[in-house]
Amino acid sequence: MKSPLPAYVDAFASPDTGFDATLVKIIIDYKTGRFRQAMKRYHTLVGALGLDPEVPLLKQQDKLTEEIAPLLIIEGLVHLGYDATLAPDALWAYVDAISLFHPDDHVCHGAVYNVLLMLAFRRLDLGSAAEFAQLAINAYRLSGSEYLEGFIHLHLGFLHISSGELDAARGAVGAAEHCFALAGGPVCEDAMVTVVRWWIEAERTGRLPDAPALERVQDALVHGEFWPETFLVLATLQFRVAQAARDDAVLERHAALETVLRVRGMTELLPAMQLLRDEFFYRLPRGGLTGPAPLGLSERHMILLMPNSTSLRVNWGEDAGDVPLKLARLRVTQALLRGEQALQENRFDEAARQLLPTFELIESQGWTYLFTTARDTYETFCAECRSRSRFVDRARHIRDTYLGPLAAQERVDRSPPELTQAEYAILCLLPNATSNKALARTRGVSEATVKFHLKSIYAKLGVGRRRDAIEAAKRLGWIGQATSSGL
Repeated sequence: MKSPLPAYVDAFASPDTGFDATLVKIIIDYKTGRFRQAMKRYHTLVGALGLDPEVPLLKQQDKLTEEIAPLLIIEGLVHLGYDATLAPDALWAYVDAISLFHPDDHVCHGAVYNVLLMLAFRRLDLGSAAEFAQLAINAYRLSGSEYLEGFIHLHLGFLHISSGELDAARGAVGAAEHCFALAGGPVCEDAMVTVVRWWIEAERTGRLPDAPALERVQDALVHGEFWPETFLVLATLQFRVAQAARDDAVLERHAALETVLRVRGMTELLPAMQLLRDEFFYRLPRGGLTGPAPLGLSERHMILLMPNSTSLRVNWGEDAGDVPLKLARLRVTQALLRGEQALQENRFDEAARQLLPTFELIESQGWTYLFTTARDTYETFCAECRSRSRFVDRARHIRDTYLGPLAAQERVDRSPPELTQAEYAILCLLPNATSNKALARTRGVSEATVKFHLKSIYAKLGVGRRRDAIEAAKRLGWIGQATSSGL
């Protein structure tokens, strides 16, 4: 089942109409977006076996034999195709039904657990999903299939990102990459690993891939059997990069991606793609949001879109701040939205109540991308702190650990030719830095690295100390007063 899409034609050319051959055709139909055709084959097969297509198989277990037990896997795909959300008891009932399979049929055991973890994720039951994932990994290891195990590790990566556990997500993606390498390095699957790595990198550092790299990975992805989740992350990265570059041509590329979804029959993704377009059109820096009616996407879709306060309002409307949410990453984004709204309404105390603990959580968890999306909000808040002489120390900390480095990073793109980007980033931070240790913490490097860059900077400026370096850089126009926020 890991053959390229064109190879699937051979399965349909076969005259075999037996149980196994029909199952293969159902799975291929499902994998290639022909869900209605898959369901038609499934219901016909179930009826031919003397089972009732309208009654869940779990209620007909007395009629299931070891030979036809794989129908349970197909029924799980039916639930996924119809976007069903099963109760926990129903999910674990499928685990009990695994006893119908041959004890050594580890591939089928893993397939059942795989479907169950996806159904659990749709309920946002991340704990159960993680349990099913580990059971699937154990089963696929017993079967000797590194390829199938790799997919489960990718699933775990999505689960960890959803709960904000970025270190665990990075470990899961590394395990997926290792498994796919053992399986021969399939192109599409490697592209999915790359997309998720970019997602984690964006969350951890705020850095996004460049447009040419996105195009290369997109080409590898759309010519294989991509996951819907990975596709949405790719489309989101594409839009985030275009927003940073103010590139309206992204709409044409986005339309091409939507065409791929329609051809594959994955129309359930189109509302999420619409949200990306609407956010791009209707994002406003400080005012209200106008445009179409809210979409009401579920949290499991929203988390894949690297949400910000604007996307929350596009999705849930002006009530986005009050929507009950389960996922930690979304709850933090919602708190940022509340703080932003409070600032707009001149409710400083409420803004501080939302933004200060949110900053501490973001800082402790390393969710740097949230800083990037909330930069204007925090700049306004810090200015208010200064003017009111309230929370000044904490506002200065926000400036030193986030706002200043972010501004310096932007200036790195136009660094003087005499300096490396790393040297220029250090130079831009010098006017506000209190010590080499503070510089190292801000840049995320060692103190020895900072000293090495400073020595090089001093040599290129012809100076011997920090104060002289700052003055010389100002005379040359390399840095200016804008390096300080005024706090």
